[in-house]
Amino acid sequence: MSLQFQNDCGDSVKLAIIEELQNLLSSDTTVLQQAEKRTKQLEYTEGYGVYLSEIIMNQAHELPLRQIAIIMLTRYVENHWSDDQGAGDKANGCMASEQAKRTIRNILPNGLYDPNSKIRSSVAHTISTIAATDYPHGWAELFDIIVKCLGGNEDSIHGAMQVLQDFTYDVDQIKELGPVVIPEVYRIFDSEQNYSIKTRVSAIRILKPLFTSIAALITNKEEQGTMMSSILTNFMDKLMYYLSMNSGAGSNFLLRSEIIKVFTHLVTEMPRNINPFMDRVLPIIWQLLTQIAETYVKVSVNQTEANPLASGDSEDDDEQTNFQTLIIQILEFINCIVTCSKLRGSIKNVLADLIYITIVYIQLSEEQIEDWQDDPEKFVDDEDDGGVELTVRMCGRDVLMAINDEFGAKAIQPLQEALGRHFSVAEAEKAANNTNWWKIQEACMDAVHGFRDVILEGESTFDLLNYLTIVRNLLVHQESPHLVGRALWTLSTYSQSDLYNPQMLAEILDVTLCSLSPEKSHILRISAVRTLHGFLQANETSEGEKRTLLVSKLPGFLDGIMALVPGCKATVLALLMEALTIMVKFDADFAYAAHGKITPLAIAVFLKYAEDPYVLENVQDLIRAVCQRKECLGPLQEKFIPTIVSILALTGEANTEKQDIALDVLNTIVRYTKPPLSSTLLDSAFPAVINCVLHTDDHAVMVAGGECLRSFINVSPEQICSFKNGEGVNCIMQVVATVLLNPMNSEMTAGGQIGRLVITIITKMGCMLGQNVDMLLKAVISKMQNLECLKVIMNLVVIFAHLFLTQMDAVLNFLSTVPGPNGEPALQFVLTNWLSRQNSFFGIYERKVTTMALCKLFEFGVATQDNRLTAITYKEIVDDPNDSRRLTRSIAATTQKWATIPALVKIFKVLISEYQHFQEGKTDEPLTDSDEEGEDDDSHGNAAKPRYISDLIFDQDEENAEDEQLLQELLKETNYKGDIAENLLTFLTTFTQNEHFPNFFEHLNEAERLVLVTKVQQK
Repeated sequence: MSLQFQNDCGDSVKLAIIEELQNLLSSDTTVLQQAEKRTKQLEYTEGYGVYLSEIIMNQAHELPLRQIAIIMLTRYVENHWSDDQGAGDKANGCMASEQAKRTIRNILPNGLYDPNSKIRSSVAHTISTIAATDYPHGWAELFDIIVKCLGGNEDSIHGAMQVLQDFTYDVDQIKELGPVVIPEVYRIFDSEQNYSIKTRVSAIRILKPLFTSIAALITNKEEQGTMMSSILTNFMDKLMYYLSMNSGAGSNFLLRSEIIKVFTHLVTEMPRNINPFMDRVLPIIWQLLTQIAETYVKVSVNQTEANPLASGDSEDDDEQTNFQTLIIQILEFINCIVTCSKLRGSIKNVLADLIYITIVYIQLSEEQIEDWQDDPEKFVDDEDDGGVELTVRMCGRDVLMAINDEFGAKAIQPLQEALGRHFSVAEAEKAANNTNWWKIQEACMDAVHGFRDVILEGESTFDLLNYLTIVRNLLVHQESPHLVGRALWTLSTYSQSDLYNPQMLAEILDVTLCSLSPEKSHILRISAVRTLHGFLQANETSEGEKRTLLVSKLPGFLDGIMALVPGCKATVLALLMEALTIMVKFDADFAYAAHGKITPLAIAVFLKYAEDPYVLENVQDLIRAVCQRKECLGPLQEKFIPTIVSILALTGEANTEKQDIALDVLNTIVRYTKPPLSSTLLDSAFPAVINCVLHTDDHAVMVAGGECLRSFINVSPEQICSFKNGEGVNCIMQVVATVLLNPMNSEMTAGGQIGRLVITIITKMGCMLGQNVDMLLKAVISKMQNLECLKVIMNLVVIFAHLFLTQMDAVLNFLSTVPGPNGEPALQFVLTNWLSRQNSFFGIYERKVTTMALCKLFEFGVATQDNRLTAITYKEIVDDPNDSRRLTRSIAATTQKWATIPALVKIFKVLISEYQHFQEGKTDEPLTDSDEEGEDDDSHGNAAKPRYISDLIFDQDEENAEDEQLLQELLKETNYKGDIAENLLTFLTTFTQNEHFPNFFEHLNEAERLVLVTKVQQK
């Protein structure tokens, strides 16, 4: 045995492990669950990992047993190997012994020689997991093991390569392993006579993670360049050689795909290093792209020839898939060239040829056409969103989009040249009765759409009239629904142009309406709906004859859409909802005439797809559009409210799943209602919301109910207050104070917009609340205790921030007289929670309001020296200025200490930081491309990324309009302007002249003083 024990229970333990591993393979759920429990117990048995290693190495065991043993061993390593991995808690203190670790490290490398590739790969992953903590200090011999494997047979080479692919390097390992591993990788890759394609592909796959580590760890540019140059000087010739070979014994599609992946990585991450080789790489890529185009069109696009490529179950054998993968990799490589500022110039002179060949590759394949014919959902997915599957067509579109983004109007002339050549070929193919002639025409329209904005800007030289004439002439080919559908949609997207006269527009609309007929293919009918959407979107602001014509056709389109609804599934239905929404928005009279059909459909879709967020979002948009038509709002409420009320009255866990959605829909209806509230809303919906929230355990329902109540109060606070002789206030307080703000409930009950709800209650119902205001604010303070979620804390802080801006003296009195959770004044408690987190707050509205409030609070405190404020203190951690040692975690623990400072000083520090935040957010410029050779950055010219988390979260906040309105109302009540950065600059500049400034300045650290000196006092 590999590990000796004091008792003789080893064999019985090993047999028990084998038995439980076999049970883990069982299809019986009960057996499986019992095996999982038993296996977790066995993990604490001495020698568990060793026995698993022995089972893995024993080729007499069946493959599934060995594979599940590897999975369990990897889990064991992750949980019981090292405290440094943060696994100590998971292991409950039961770590593998040093003897067991040593034995496992001795056994596992044998698995790299196993004849089964799945075993080798899995063992390699486990070895890499162990190496992450043990190499080099605890497993110094691993390096020699890998080198030995690289010099062995194909199995051991493959195993070693798998280890290196998963390997996590540090700086020393890169410098130590690189010079040894790279020559071995090169030798294996170049030995086409000695090693299979699979082994050579494994060798190539080492390069990408190695290059990534070099770029990340070798920060000295000169040293990094020297290291990369030494590698690429040897490799590039051979990479280009095998890339240019025809498929055969020495090279195949898989190998060439991997080579291009390496090139793509270099272009994306290290363009400076590949730049010297581009003059030789690009001709090979171009030759490859053009050579295989004919095969791709014949075999995949048109299927006029049998596929000569072999198919197979494994990656190595499936040349058909690898052929497609190769094309995708080439297109991705070209995409990266286009978007890389350092390399883009190498293709600007061949744009016409590049666009021409790319259009060839975005033609519809027969397989895709068949898939769409069988599944309309896939058609909508692929055409609207690109689908989930990476296809040649999608990658070709990406290339054209990149050309449009990077070259703009300069790409228009090459585009026209490419189109002219394709149109000529298509006409010749049509004359020769080639049934596939239409595919290149469809691809051309697809390609041009990516340049639409540049074409319509008016600065381009694109001959739009000629193009639209060609497209319009394609409408007669009804035998090709994909062609006609694409032509209609294309014509709709340019319909805002003055080139469209009423006769032309009427003709296209009639063809579109005809295409919605039930006897047409679903491809053409769906395309007609997309076309209608395109026409209405392009002509939203159009007036006169064009609008009149479009409005006259809407009833016919409505009938066509309603006929398409039966049998539709989620994605197509969402598209129809989107079309109906824009129709309702386009014309008020049509909306009123059609609401009798649209509202029942919206209710039916809502009930059927309440758990599908994508469909539901489109239903919500449709409801919102109908609500914004005053004439439609009453009928909508009459039909929809009873359905919502019945859902809110449901009980049981299964039934409450739809209630938060129902509350969201009701919120939409109420929000767009004009006062007074109808009896349906006030007497039926409002009490249903209250009852639902009070009797649910679902946090999502509570939050949605709070939002819904906020809308009720916003629309008509007087009606809510007087509901049932004043019961309305009690109902609101019951929900807010005893449910949403109840400290005994989960903090996520305040996870929605609780801050805005409380503010709305106080501002809209304040004079009718009486003593309830104090009760409400006390509930807010109680909820602030022991919170962890930043959003919830921020929402509650915003309440007091708003009050500081609007009712300073009243809120100061309240917070000074009410005790906090620990007996201190509530003001101390609130400011401590607020000031420690202000710099982490997100959301434009929240950040601005809290900053403005701190500014006003500080100015008030300094000007009045109000004891209620000056008596408040704040504790913060400070560094010892006399300790010059390099700060590490252990040293920080001894040198940092708590210091108590006045709260007003802390506010001043926070405001300096906030000034930096808003000023940097204002001055951040997009990262633009530069063609200068001296540029240090290896980036390839992407658009600027958001600087703050709040930019990511609130970029498309649907409540932006409401936020802006709330901010404007607050600004009217203060002396501040809309630009917060300017407000803060004025405030800081003014305060530097204040008599109290020296007292505050002495508390600032160097960074804070630097901001004042460089950014404020110099202004």
